[in-house]
Amino acid sequence: RQYFTLYSIAFFVLLSIILGIVFITHEKNLLINYAISSAEEFTRQLSNRVQDAYIVSELDANNGSGIMKGSPDYEKLDRNITGYISEFSDILHIKIFNRNGMAIYSTDSGNAGTKNTHDKLKQALNGHIASQLTKHPRTADGEETENGKKYELDVLEIYLPIYSGNESMTSPGSVVGAFEVYKDVTKIFDTAKTGGYTIFTLFALSMGVLFFIWQMIIKKADSIIDLKNSEIKKYNTELEEAQQKITESIDEVIAHGSFHVRYDNDHTTLLKCWEFKKCTKTNCPSYMAEDLRCWQTAGTFCGGIVQGQFALKFGDCRKCEVYQHAFNDRINIIGESFNNMMVLLQNKHKELQDLNDRLNILVHIDPLTQISNRRSFQKRIEKVHLHSLRYNHPYSVIICDIDNFKLYNDTYGHQQGDYVLISVTNTMKASLRRTDEIFRWGGEEFIVILPEQNHADALKVAEYLRASVYSLGIAHRKSDLRIVTVSCGVASFNQTKANEISWEFVVKQADDALYKAKLSRKNCVYSAIMD
Repeated sequence: RQYFTLYSIAFFVLLSIILGIVFITHEKNLLINYAISSAEEFTRQLSNRVQDAYIVSELDANNGSGIMKGSPDYEKLDRNITGYISEFSDILHIKIFNRNGMAIYSTDSGNAGTKNTHDKLKQALNGHIASQLTKHPRTADGEETENGKKYELDVLEIYLPIYSGNESMTSPGSVVGAFEVYKDVTKIFDTAKTGGYTIFTLFALSMGVLFFIWQMIIKKADSIIDLKNSEIKKYNTELEEAQQKITESIDEVIAHGSFHVRYDNDHTTLLKCWEFKKCTKTNCPSYMAEDLRCWQTAGTFCGGIVQGQFALKFGDCRKCEVYQHAFNDRINIIGESFNNMMVLLQNKHKELQDLNDRLNILVHIDPLTQISNRRSFQKRIEKVHLHSLRYNHPYSVIICDIDNFKLYNDTYGHQQGDYVLISVTNTMKASLRRTDEIFRWGGEEFIVILPEQNHADALKVAEYLRASVYSLGIAHRKSDLRIVTVSCGVASFNQTKANEISWEFVVKQADDALYKAKLSRKNCVYSAIMD
């Protein structure tokens, strides 16, 4: 507050000074423009007098050479100008220059005949009005003050071009000379300064009143803040207590890996829904429940209306009188919020488990034929192969391919082709033992794992699969046999070279045997030669 007060005072003072300076500068610029305008009007009238005295024609013809100090023309011009400027107390001095910058006339006779190379004069001789603000020393009433200091006057030096002939001719080529007019603007600037000081004083007073009101507001705010600080300290104590309880609850969640943990509120003050409403409805999910609230469970009755699930209806339940009673202090608010979070996490955890189970099914099951896919085959064959290595037991692999399936799709369409895939899958699946497993290898190919099955038995199983598909009699006019058939390649695990053979090698041997069957007459079974 102390620093704020000091900064506020400094800000108000600085702002007042800036506003005063801005006002004075603005007024000063306006007064300068006004002085220049009045000087232009003064010079026009003076130019008319000079024109009447044939001075302009002299400047135009002879560059003012005939107007020299002591000449009749100079005396005539001096009487004319002196008599005119006597009517204007703010005009201090006037000079007339020819085109060469020579002063042919000056109200201060000592300056006549001098050369002036001032930039402002050059601008006037080029047809432009120019001015500058200067200060000139001058004693008060012609004498020095008591302490010896001299007064300074604010003088506006104005340079205006003199044109030959008609006054409306304003081109640089028609300029025959220039006026230099010294105009006293001290009183005008003093007026502007007085206005600036007045503005500063009024603003400072208004800011002082505002500052006083501001301090009263701050003092009132301090009292409110002190009151709130005491409340905050009380709240902090409650929060620390709640934090300790929640920390213990979270540690229990982590230790047991379960979301069934609940925050233990003060059961002497926190009534359950069925207690508060004196409910006897046994079909209510929270009836007689110790750790459930009416806004946490699905199908909960509140005032005879089903509220719905907590995750969807929590906002609506805030209007419930049971909910409002439960949240009668901050500790209970924190505890119940924690319990609500646990219920929500428990529900979401169950949903995620269900979704994960469904995802596993989608990942490992072929959506068309509803049998395991190639990803599942790889996991299963690895286990079968390791088991065979460990116990020195055989296993076999059969790869089956539907003959001329592309031609079937081209002839009957892909929808009918899908029907054939499903029919062939179901037929082969029904022809296998419960311990045998069939997988969709890709496209129209299927692969079968026969655990504990030697090569001779595997050939019999393959022949049985081929015959089962053949017996379906599904028409295929683009096939040589006019029905849908399959070709099979069979390979088995060689127990004598167990450490040299991988399951990938067994699958490749079966695939090579299938290739030979496809190159042959189709609708047949080929055996891999296992060296």
